[in-house]
Amino acid sequence: MEMTEADLLRRKFFDDHAEGWEDHNYSPEVLARTEAIIGRVDLKEGMTVLDVGCGLGVLQPFLRRRVGKTGRLAMLDFSPKMIAGAARRHPDSWPLLARAEEIPLPDAFVDVVICFSAFPHVSDKPAAAREFLRVLRPGGAAYVLHVDGREKLNAMHGRHSAVSGDHFLSPEEMTAVFREAGFGRIETDEGVDHFYFCARREG
Repeated sequence: MEMTEADLLRRKFFDDHAEGWEDHNYSPEVLARTEAIIGRVDLKEGMTVLDVGCGLGVLQPFLRRRVGKTGRLAMLDFSPKMIAGAARRHPDSWPLLARAEEIPLPDAFVDVVICFSAFPHVSDKPAAAREFLRVLRPGGAAYVLHVDGREKLNAMHGRHSAVSGDHFLSPEEMTAVFREAGFGRIETDEGVDHFYFCARREG
C-alpha cells in the first residue's frame, strides 16, 4: 500500500518529535492512568502481544509484567525514529517498522493486539481493523485505548497541521468498522478522560 502525502507528513511529524516524546507526554499521573487502562486488557502469562503504534514503547514495561518472561512482545510503528528508540529501550521486544494497515506477521500469530493512543493516526482504519483480525488467533482480542477523551484529543491534534485531520471515531463508528472487518463481540467505554474499545475475534 503506497503512502500518501498525508502519511509522509504524519511520519515526519513523529520522527521530528521522537526525541523526548515520553518526557513531554507521560507525566507520572498519565503513566498511572496508562497502567490502569492496561489493567483492563485480558492478558495472561505467556501470551504474544502486538503493540501497534508503539512510539518509544511506553506500554512495554506494563505489558512485560503481565505476560512474564515467557510472553512475546512485538512493537510496531511507522516512524523510523520512534521504532528505533523503542528497540533501544526494550531489547527484549520485537520491533517492526510498518504501518497498521500492513502488519508483517503471519496469520493467527498473536493473542492480543493493542493500539494505544495511535488509532486516530491510522490512515486506512478499515484496512487496519482487517489486519488486526488477520494476525489474531481465534478467541483473541484487539484493543483501542486512550487516556484522554475524544474532545481533548481532537483539539490537541488540531493544533498540528500534520495530524490535524486525525480525529477520533465515535464508539458507534468504531463498532461499525470492526464489525465490517469480521470481529464479533465488542465492548466500548468512553469518558472525558479515557477511551476503551475491545473487539474479539470469534473462535
